[in-house]
Amino acid sequence: MKITISAKNTELTDSIKNYVEKKIGRLERKIDNIISSDVVLRVEKYRHIANVKMNVAGEILKAEEASKDMYSSIDIVYEVLEKQIEKLKDKMRSKKRGMQNEIYQQETPSSREPTIIEEEFIPKPLTIEEAMIKLDEDDKQFIVFNSSENGKVCVLYRKKNGDFGYIVTR
Repeated sequence: MKITISAKNTELTDSIKNYVEKKIGRLERKIDNIISSDVVLRVEKYRHIANVKMNVAGEILKAEEASKDMYSSIDIVYEVLEKQIEKLKDKMRSKKRGMQNEIYQQETPSSREPTIIEEEFIPKPLTIEEAMIKLDEDDKQFIVFNSSENGKVCVLYRKKNGDFGYIVTR
């Protein structure tokens, strides 16, 4: 990994440079694909600011933290980048799992026909509000009921985004 360190409004001492290289270099243990890191250290009045821009396998991770001490700022920015790397690794894992599941589903065709199970159901008269409460209590995806307001058979269902859909029969 290539680490570029620069300083603005402050002197870049060997100890700070070595500390940054040690800390940022330690992130390479967390993930293999770090291509480069650009570290900018600057001082504004009493604030010591560490800004890091990291290229990880085509993804750009950025973090900027400030404190009263440059070493503390570097430590804090390290922790932020560590969390971002964990999120990136989870994202990469889930993408990989999704691809494996797709491949698995394509390779293993269903050998049995789906069965249809018939159930007799008598819808109960409910209001829309009562149906929403019952849907939440039963933790189901939909509920079929007779609307007590208009007497028609209705379906209340939960959408993927958490909203509700409402179907009224004619």
